Amino acid sequence: NARLDANFWAEAVNTACYLVNLSSSTVNGFKTTVEVWSDQPGDYSILKVFGCPAYYHVMKGKLEPRAKKGIFVGYRRGVKGFRIWSLSEGKVILSRDVTFDEKSLLHSQTVAESEEDKRKSQEVTQQVKVETTISKRQEQPQSDGSSGAGRYP
Repeated sequence: NARLDANFWAEAVNTACYLVNLSSSTVNGFKTTVEVWSDQPGDYSILKVFGCPAYYHVMKGKLEPRAKKGIFVGYRRGVKGFRIWSLSEGKVILSRDVTFDEKSLLHSQTVAESEEDKRKSQEVTQQVKVETTISKRQEQPQSDGSSGAGRYP
């Protein structure tokens, strides 16, 4: 959904594995691995939409920007934190101080889907018009009195 480059497949697989480990299993009595290990339910509040725009905190000076834009690509192992692909630096940044803009990704996705739906609807309408025209031609009687066998409309 995020329309990321193929270079981000490894990050996507790592994030998918992280999410699988957070999900429940019938083997464990519908408990997550975190619940089995610590007897406490997992924290799902940190889950974010993969590939959404994210702004990570930087401190370079009073007059400098305090956040840089990146793309959320996963979770940091072992501690609370996130993996952000920095657009300006071209590398993965590990940070706890991140603001996510999940709605913009969902909004752009719905806009793209609605444009795609409009295009498909126009194609279907055009196809129906063509099929209707062909069927009308086939239903018209031959004007020369012949049966029309072996002839095409």
